[in-house]
Amino acid sequence: MQNWLNGLNPEQKLAVTTTEGHVRVLAGPGTGKTRALTARYCYLTETLGISARNILCVTFTNKAANEMKQRIRGWVGDLDLGYICTLHAFCVQFLKEEIHVLHFPKNFIILDTEDERTLLLKIFEDMGLTLRQATIKQKIDEVLEARKVSADGYIDEIFMLDNIKLQKRIEETEDINEGIFLRYLYEQKKNFACDFNDLINFTAYILRHHPDILHKWQERMQYIMVDEFQDVSARQYSIVRMLSGKHKNLFIVGDPDQTIYTWRNAHVKLFLDFDEVYPDAKTIVLRTNYRSSPQILKAADELIQKNILRYPKDLTATKPDGVKPLFFHAQSEKEEADWISGEIKKLLSEGITADQIAVLYRAHYLSRSLEESFMRNSVPYKIYSGIEFYARAEIKDCIAYLRMLSASDDIAFLRTINLPSRKIGKKKLEFLKTVAESENCSLYEALKRTCSQDVFKGTGAKRYLYAIESVKACVGRLPLGALLQKIMDLSGYENYLRLQSDQERLDNIAELKRAVDEAGTDPDATLDDFLTRVALLSNLDGKEKRQAVKLMTIHTAKGMEFQYVFICGMNEGVFPSRKIMTAEDMDEERRLAYVAMTRAIKGLFLSDSEGFSNDNVFKLPSRFIFDAGKENLTFVRELPQSFESRTKRLACRNEEQLFSAGQHVKHPVFGDGIILQVDNKTQTYRIKFEQLETERAIQFKAPLTLS
Repeated sequence: MQNWLNGLNPEQKLAVTTTEGHVRVLAGPGTGKTRALTARYCYLTETLGISARNILCVTFTNKAANEMKQRIRGWVGDLDLGYICTLHAFCVQFLKEEIHVLHFPKNFIILDTEDERTLLLKIFEDMGLTLRQATIKQKIDEVLEARKVSADGYIDEIFMLDNIKLQKRIEETEDINEGIFLRYLYEQKKNFACDFNDLINFTAYILRHHPDILHKWQERMQYIMVDEFQDVSARQYSIVRMLSGKHKNLFIVGDPDQTIYTWRNAHVKLFLDFDEVYPDAKTIVLRTNYRSSPQILKAADELIQKNILRYPKDLTATKPDGVKPLFFHAQSEKEEADWISGEIKKLLSEGITADQIAVLYRAHYLSRSLEESFMRNSVPYKIYSGIEFYARAEIKDCIAYLRMLSASDDIAFLRTINLPSRKIGKKKLEFLKTVAESENCSLYEALKRTCSQDVFKGTGAKRYLYAIESVKACVGRLPLGALLQKIMDLSGYENYLRLQSDQERLDNIAELKRAVDEAGTDPDATLDDFLTRVALLSNLDGKEKRQAVKLMTIHTAKGMEFQYVFICGMNEGVFPSRKIMTAEDMDEERRLAYVAMTRAIKGLFLSDSEGFSNDNVFKLPSRFIFDAGKENLTFVRELPQSFESRTKRLACRNEEQLFSAGQHVKHPVFGDGIILQVDNKTQTYRIKFEQLETERAIQFKAPLTLS
């Protein structure tokens, strides 16, 4: 028997040897899907004799593609494995051969995100737009991304026009978004450039509109395999459907319970409805879990069963019995972080290496209290696919502003003087440097002495000085948190970030405010003390750690596994996120929790904390703690009795319709009203209140009662 078939269980062997027709493999976490997929590729090439050039194997990441290639070459030797790749990489290969039908050369340019930003900045300048009128991120999301979801629209109407006709369209349009979009397309055409959306859209368009090219590639791609199919978008799916149209050998593998990329247009129904699209499809379920202990698997399984839109599967653990996942309810974020530090130190003392441990969180801003605790307790750590909290640009900006209130040093001055822009360019800064050198003073002092001169006319120099001096006068009189908020307001920096529409950076700023507030609880704390502590923390960040605990978001952890996993910040409004508005989105949050829990092999640690969130809401334990089953967890500390009922009540209001159209209800502020319509998608009631002239959309979670 070939070595690639050795050790496969019956379900895996069936997935490997079922080569003809449409095949759907449901593979839960840790069930060896990558092993089966790789073995299937070898079975096709070595046992059946299919050429590698006739097999397309689509992976979700370049890392997965490279690992698969490495494993195959270890089994069967050096093969040309060019069609084991991400779908975007395949589309590049396809377009190199076929893009000429869109009048592009085969050496076209591929734009990355930074290139998109550069083009948009140029377009903003051409249109006379400021960042106050529109932000780069906003226009990437609302204009470029949104409009390119529908490929035929812009390819048919725009890309088939010559540059002169396209230029005329640009001149005629009065809509700002349309103008931005058309100019972006014009710049693309002029530079023969494609962005990541275009790679998919152009490929789908050419296959759909050029039967000869479709036939050629259908002949070539005799077998198509798609890994992590639950993360595939409808547009991506259309490509593999077209390519498999002749030989009808389409093999998909994944887990609908791990669909966590709907914001990239993935949808769980594409996987679940596969047998409706292909009534002849064979479904194989990989049920044997080789990763997690039975106790971890049981808690994760009970959690995910709360989702309705899923394919039921009962996983069986092969690992020996372990311990139940631990849940720790902390009274503060500091206590939560210190508990995690303490448990990690216990593991390290037992001989567990740091790189076998991961701490997962819903969002990057949650790393701050962890990092501070790890440094206090000498726990080596590394932010995986991210930046340490105090090294993040927006945090360094805020710290620089605080330093301006204390030392007003030149480094802090240069960092803050044009954040936000105050039109103090290179020449004006050179002028200040000359003054500072001649009068032996700081750059800030030089600005104070010269700001009334003509050189600074039309700049924001006076407003900058006013902001710094006004808040300086409050040092020692206001709490540290109030000082930070005041300088953020007067300098315009926080508003500048809001105009960028970058919620992650704003969340980081909110977390810094929390850190400053915590430092300010000490009545003897001074601004200089806080700045000194931050400087020490930043220096410790830079130390190289050979073996370190990995800190990362749950999305980053997808596809990974660790001996011991900690999931922190298990609070309502944090995980699940406060941004969740629909029942469908809540299901995805639960799938995300399922992914997080199933990264653990031996030990799983869950934690939350009391206190108030960044938006000043009292924090309750996450509904996911109770979804996992109290009997499946060990509670390190008993929860206050009211917490469970309050969480469940909130969850019920968030996810369930409590009233029906036609019912009379009472609102604590708006008074009596009648429900006109129920919208389950947005989880709102449309209510006509007696004291209001127009109807209101009221969320399910609102405190309504029958009247």
